[in-house]
Amino acid sequence: MKRSANLEVATPGVAKVEKDLGEDVTESGATSTLITDTAGTRDVITGAQLSETSGNVESAVGYILTCQNEDGGFSPKPGAESSLSTTAFAAIAFVSADEEVTSHTVAGISPLDYLLENSDSLESSSNPEAQTRRYVVALAAAGLDPHDISGTDYVEVLKSYSEPSGEIGKENYIWDDSWVVLALAASGEAESEEVAKAAEYLESCQTDSGGWAWHGGESGADPDTTGLVVCALMTAGVDPSAGSTTKALAYFKSEQNDDGGFSSLGSNSASDSWAIMALNAAGQNPKEWQKGSKDPVSHLSHLQKVDGAIWWKENSEGTSFQWTAYGVVAMTGEALPPNVP
Repeated sequence: MKRSANLEVATPGVAKVEKDLGEDVTESGATSTLITDTAGTRDVITGAQLSETSGNVESAVGYILTCQNEDGGFSPKPGAESSLSTTAFAAIAFVSADEEVTSHTVAGISPLDYLLENSDSLESSSNPEAQTRRYVVALAAAGLDPHDISGTDYVEVLKSYSEPSGEIGKENYIWDDSWVVLALAASGEAESEEVAKAAEYLESCQTDSGGWAWHGGESGADPDTTGLVVCALMTAGVDPSAGSTTKALAYFKSEQNDDGGFSSLGSNSASDSWAIMALNAAGQNPKEWQKGSKDPVSHLSHLQKVDGAIWWKENSEGTSFQWTAYGVVAMTGEALPPNVP
């Protein structure tokens, strides 16, 4: 039986729902022509985006590195204690920026060393499903085989979270479902029965607006959850021309603001990043999603500070480490999970 979600949601906006992590996280020409050859298209888009955002990405990676500790892990703020979740975020960002995770060391200890050394904290976390899914994405992105990590088959662990209905993890919390799909796909299991059932379940949760709500209900859709689900569905092999995808793109269009950003309590970097990652995954060019002269990538870049950190809003830092890591993935033209053919 699944555990009911007991999530501390700081605001109705959703990336804030990632409170389950056990950390302090609290229309003119808007859509380009739908492209179905997503693999080839993403390569082209990635190159084009990087040519415009390489400085932003380099600066963001530089900020992330200021949060690395002597144990090789990363903390949400410079000088704070390392955690598995923030280190996984860092690893995912490094891979998206085409950097070797093991190249960033302190006293010879890398983020990968930290992740492997601290795997025992997964089961002791408040939501092991949440920690494990992200942990597996990070390890797979770094080139390890999640079927055998120090003797543990994390693919089987992930599959054990799957219910016959296709729902995964906490009840009424589709962030678990989506992230586990990403983790299984990153592990070479995109065609598994568990992924197929989860994708079908996720599509059944799409609201009439075209978006998804974090609780999987019929209302309350938000760009953050929708972006994550679209990434998961694309990874699961759903066609970009499928009805669920085109409805989601229409939803994103309806949520784009005049400043080019996306709404979740007003334009912010979390919503921008999730929407951009979804557009990247679906073969869309986010630079072409313009409102006047503004687009999502330029809005996201505008929220980056001198030290490289990406704030939630211009005058509100939020959990900047998380938004900075997501921003790296988005601005490189990547989607989740990175480093997956």
